Amino acid sequence: MRGPDPLLLTSPATRSGTTLLQRLLCSATNALIYGEEVGKDLDVPLQVLASRELVYRHGRPRFEGHLDRLLAGDGDGWMVDLLPPLDGYLDALRAGALAGLAHCGEHARAIGRPVWGFKYPGWSPPLVRMLHAQAPALRVIYVVRGLADTLSSAKAWHGFVDEREAEVFCAQWLAHRRFMRDWAQGHPVLELRLEALLAAPAEGLEALAEFTGARDMDASVLTRRINAGAGDAVHARRDASGNIAPAALSPREWDFVAAAEAALH
Repeated sequence: MRGPDPLLLTSPATRSGTTLLQRLLCSATNALIYGEEVGKDLDVPLQVLASRELVYRHGRPRFEGHLDRLLAGDGDGWMVDLLPPLDGYLDALRAGALAGLAHCGEHARAIGRPVWGFKYPGWSPPLVRMLHAQAPALRVIYVVRGLADTLSSAKAWHGFVDEREAEVFCAQWLAHRRFMRDWAQGHPVLELRLEALLAAPAEGLEALAEFTGARDMDASVLTRRINAGAGDAVHARRDASGNIAPAALSPREWDFVAAAEAALH
């Protein structure tokens, strides 16, 4: 069964620039990047599917034996685990787990935007692996922002109340960077540095267009920074310009940043 062919727009952590890249790609005439709810709706089904595939793969003789005996005329035995032929059954489970994602692809193509995917900052490495197992054509756009700026923005956005939250944030950022560095060795990944994209848009847009096939992106999107919507829980913290100003880092938080960046190299 051929799986969907999405783009995954992700990053090491929140506050890295994925929303800006989503808006940029959606400005193309042939691209559509759906939002984070698509990723949320994939989370549990992918985990359940991976678990059930493991069970059925290792228990295939037992599960298929019940059906074989029944069809051979022995219908009076223990058949609590009776299942239809496993290959077809597993295909149906896969289709169910990926139904929402597949619908996204069908919708995007139907409206003339065949370059499609979804964005989810910091999407976990296990989920990246699980999605690739079901959709081998998956391509990843990986947006990386300097950790100090990322943490400053996240501290203000999420309202961190103690330094432990910042320490965990930096540790998760490091783990994700390490994962994606390894993943990119054998899978299609386009890493974009947010600072470089903003400083020299032409080169970044060219790389993005070549990797995705997106056409006629509107570079002026990069000049309009939007980091909160009117309905967001953080709306009250927006300043007069409509943004949430980054928070200052404490000396210990600067140490967390320095340690994570040093550990990456």
